[in-house]
Amino acid sequence: MSPTLRTSTHADLETHVAHRMAMFSDMEMGTEEGIKRMADAFRPMLRAWLVTGQCRGLILEEDGRPVASALMLLKDTLPTPVTPMSVRGYLFNLYTLPTHRRKGLAARLTDAALDMARELGIEIMELHASLEAEGLYQRMGFVPTSEMRLVMSAGIRTPKQWKHRR
Repeated sequence: MSPTLRTSTHADLETHVAHRMAMFSDMEMGTEEGIKRMADAFRPMLRAWLVTGQCRGLILEEDGRPVASALMLLKDTLPTPVTPMSVRGYLFNLYTLPTHRRKGLAARLTDAALDMARELGIEIMELHASLEAEGLYQRMGFVPTSEMRLVMSAGIRTPKQWKHRR
């Protein structure tokens, strides 16, 4: 049986937080303490975004249990010559339980998020892909961009996910 897709509500907050923690843990990005600190900061931010509608979520459930989820933030940005719109979609927190991977669930969530963005009139969707997911997103039409990042604090270790991207 294929998991059932539904939109998130504020009641799904802890599912999205747990999936975010698991995502970073699976990517070996950060310490356990750092992941907990991130979750504690993320929880009230996501709560506010879900209440105001600035963030929309999707959940795939199997037998009433979340097995995959994604979030889409409506992100303010600068107008460019490509589009004068100052809002873009930012797909993030896309996570599938290890037991349900390689079954097309991430693609299904991404397609649903793109449909949601189109309904809202969003013209550009952005995301940061894990190394493992880059191929999936490229097959779906996403293209790598010229984004670069500088870690300016001596106390922050550059995660391996940020290295060797080209």
